[in-house]
Amino acid sequence: MKVSNGLIISLVVVLVAGTGCNTMRGAGKDIQKGGEAIEDAAENVQEDIHAPQVQQHMVVASAGMGGSISPSGKTAIDAGKRRTFTITTDSGFQLADVIVDGKSLGTVKHHTFYKTTEDHSISAHFTVSPAR
Repeated sequence: MKVSNGLIISLVVVLVAGTGCNTMRGAGKDIQKGGEAIEDAAENVQEDIHAPQVQQHMVVASAGMGGSISPSGKTAIDAGKRRTFTITTDSGFQLADVIVDGKSLGTVKHHTFYKTTEDHSISAHFTVSPAR
């Protein structure tokens, strides 16, 4: 949002005309309210300009047949934050392996990415449970 002189004039005109005020005092109060609204808008713009931009990283999570991972698909994580992924096995299957960034973690039921500084991938692999 960009605040310009044209916007300020338009807001004041709309505020004064839109209230149907019939006295100069009423018009003055409406103009004051409009000015306050414009000041608030300008402060919000300044805060947006100076607010640090939060970098995000993507984790792509997938699961093969026989179970699921949650959250699944693409998940954005703010830089420096953590996110836990949970692996669940369907009935009749067992967890075979969890692969994070191309490396085997074994049969873990959860994995947390701590202080995220880059994109990641996580995938869960399952096998049919042996008959009992």
